[in-house]
Amino acid sequence: MQVVEECPEGYPELAAFLDSDENFMLYRRFGFVQARVLLEKQDELRLLEERLDDLDKAMRRKDEDSLRTRDLSEEDGRPRKELLGKIETKFCEYGNRKYHLLSAHPQ
Repeated sequence: MQVVEECPEGYPELAAFLDSDENFMLYRRFGFVQARVLLEKQDELRLLEERLDDLDKAMRRKDEDSLRTRDLSEEDGRPRKELLGKIETKFCEYGNRKYHLLSAHPQ
């Protein structure tokens, strides 16, 4: 722990002061900005979901059984696998943002 009096004036001194007592650790949560980011992530997921739906429809037209198996050729399976990878990444980002926003607003 830094000693307040030994820190240079400005942010270093302020940070040491805030760290000197747990009750001083109050920060702005930027709720509006967090909500905007969360809404953006939702929309990105929605677009990826639409692409997955379109891909599923195209695959079903090509081969009705293609949606019942993971045993596809590299050529047929790659687009779905890549898209699901993008969805997973976005979903994790969304989940993390949602967790941070909700933890800032305990019920």
